Amino acid sequence: MQIFAKSDIGLKRDSNQDCYDYKKINENILWAVVCDGMGGVNGGDIASSLAVKNIRKFLTKNFLSNITENEIENILKKSIEEANSEIFAKSQTETNLKGMGTTVVLVAVFKGKIHVAHVGDSRAYLLSNDKIKQLTSDHSIVQEMLDEGEITQEEAENHPNRNVITRALGLSKDVNIDYSTENRKFEDKIIICTDGLTNYLDCEEILECSKRKKDNDLLDEFISIANERGGSDNITVVILSE
Repeated sequence: MQIFAKSDIGLKRDSNQDCYDYKKINENILWAVVCDGMGGVNGGDIASSLAVKNIRKFLTKNFLSNITENEIENILKKSIEEANSEIFAKSQTETNLKGMGTTVVLVAVFKGKIHVAHVGDSRAYLLSNDKIKQLTSDHSIVQEMLDEGEITQEEAENHPNRNVITRALGLSKDVNIDYSTENRKFEDKIIICTDGLTNYLDCEEILECSKRKKDNDLLDEFISIANERGGSDNITVVILSE
């Protein structure tokens, strides 16, 4: 698989609080992470960069070519837990950073399987056979309301509290991480992104864009559309494709 990534500040923010990283171990094994920081003037920048830095550090030591599939869940979760501890500790010692946090979506591809660990409302999608499937479920107030049947999908997309999340790294000593796996076909594409994209493009639009554009051109297309429609947040997209 190949990895393509891009981050854009958007049109309204003074800084980019998104952060991403990736590493290809070999043709069949790789990982990619996307984080969207929050809190204070500089807190979001620091939280997301700390998360990515610590996840990379842990995975560099433990996510190796001789890894077995049975080890992956523990390693991905442990890398996120280490990041959470680092962010929380820093927020407790520096007053101006108190309350900082970040979302995280960590995706590992291991041969014929996709492994996803996430916290918050950044997302991962699988595009397969001209269909799109969301691999993550937002940890947000609006998603909870949607799950309970209190609002419709259309109401959720326009709800004033749609960006209020219920989980993030760095807010407490412990973090609850969602984990899932999905089978992968050779021609499948994986898209990982922050809500700077998904606030402006729904699933079907993401799918349609992917039919028109490929790889780096697709990154530019996503960012261009999000900015044309308002660009109110930072926009980060990572694409994994053959």
